[in-house]
Amino acid sequence: MAHFEVVGVDSMGNEIYGEVMGDMAGEFDGDMDGEIMGAAARRRAIMKAAPQRMMKLKPKPGWRAQLAPGVIQPDEGMVPLPLVPNAGSPAGTFSTTVSQITWSGQLQKPYRAERLLVSVVRLGTDAVGRMMTQFFVGTDLQGAEIAGWDAELIGQAGAFGTRLTAKAAEPGVQIRLVVNLSNLLTITTSSIFATFMFLGRVVH
Repeated sequence: MAHFEVVGVDSMGNEIYGEVMGDMAGEFDGDMDGEIMGAAARRRAIMKAAPQRMMKLKPKPGWRAQLAPGVIQPDEGMVPLPLVPNAGSPAGTFSTTVSQITWSGQLQKPYRAERLLVSVVRLGTDAVGRMMTQFFVGTDLQGAEIAGWDAELIGQAGAFGTRLTAKAAEPGVQIRLVVNLSNLLTITTSSIFATFMFLGRVVH
């Protein structure tokens, strides 16, 4: 059975009835002149997401390990510890009046000395004395014997297998090298100038 409803109006304003399955919008002049808005099945628009283009970042290097963004986790590094002489003119110079010099460095962070580096400049025919050394971390002697050892043999730049395993020290502790010449200088114009430093492990 047909089902009639008002589907529009004509040019005179009269209602027009028609058989529909839905609602109709438009005007009619006897014949249908309009569009039906009815029970057409809904179409589901399937939107296919466009692939996102993301720049692939390289992984962070191991030395940039972080606890949180901007917070680097504690790690270990190899850094120099220059030692400061307490005597000589200029400081670090042996002469006829200076036969013993102590080189020291005070720590600011946990540190373990490993590689000793020594540089020596000799002036004069009698400047032949060797640098007999005692190594202390705080008050602890770093050696198997209390006698001094030749720091130049261990501290040569090209020396092989001379890395030490000294006691680890906390901030505030002094690392000291007490150095005595094996042969004293006898000529006033002669001198031996030396520098000492360690390469060691520090906790950042």
